[in-house]
Amino acid sequence: MRLPPAVRAAALTAVGGNRLQKEFAWMSWAGTVWRLEGASGVVYVKRAHHLEGERDRTVWLAGRLPVPEVLGLFQGFGDDWLLTRAMPGTPLSDRSLGWEPSRVARRLGEILREVHATDATGCPFGERRPGYVLLHGDYCLPNVLVQDGGAFSGLIDVGGAGLGDPEDDLAAGVWTLQYNFGPGYAREFLDAYGWPPMSDKAIERLRRRYGR
Repeated sequence: MRLPPAVRAAALTAVGGNRLQKEFAWMSWAGTVWRLEGASGVVYVKRAHHLEGERDRTVWLAGRLPVPEVLGLFQGFGDDWLLTRAMPGTPLSDRSLGWEPSRVARRLGEILREVHATDATGCPFGERRPGYVLLHGDYCLPNVLVQDGGAFSGLIDVGGAGLGDPEDDLAAGVWTLQYNFGPGYAREFLDAYGWPPMSDKAIERLRRRYGR
């Protein structure tokens, strides 16, 4: 993987030394991400066509929710490159946690309740309407980090964050649990969040609301 010179220079400044160990992290509809490790730290770089929105949302969320520190937004090879510092924690999708799916589902719901309760005064993203809350925008297991036995430690991939209908994040949560573990965990997730009881058909309609 070849980095634009400005990205490489900024990454080396952040992690120290004069060499970067590059490791492919993941690819999704939102872009391609690499993990870059140096002498004294780790950063991540995401490559996609348009990352200004994610940069701006990450900066705005800092201090309100645990999100990565933005180190810079660069252009190269026809794309944007967003450089962020690594965060502590393990994604809820990572089997190394050793958790049963039910525990993952409950923790996913508890954390989302905390996210939606965040004070969104002055949020410049999304639309302010009655009942709207601060959304993550792609609330899936790989984007939620925990540490120390389950303590909420971070959110990543916040390019869709902003004010919106809480059912949008709930739909993503139901979808990601079924995608990772199969059906049967939506109710534990919704109960942990505090959402009113739903029928099986209503839960399936909610899951299909997530447009992936």
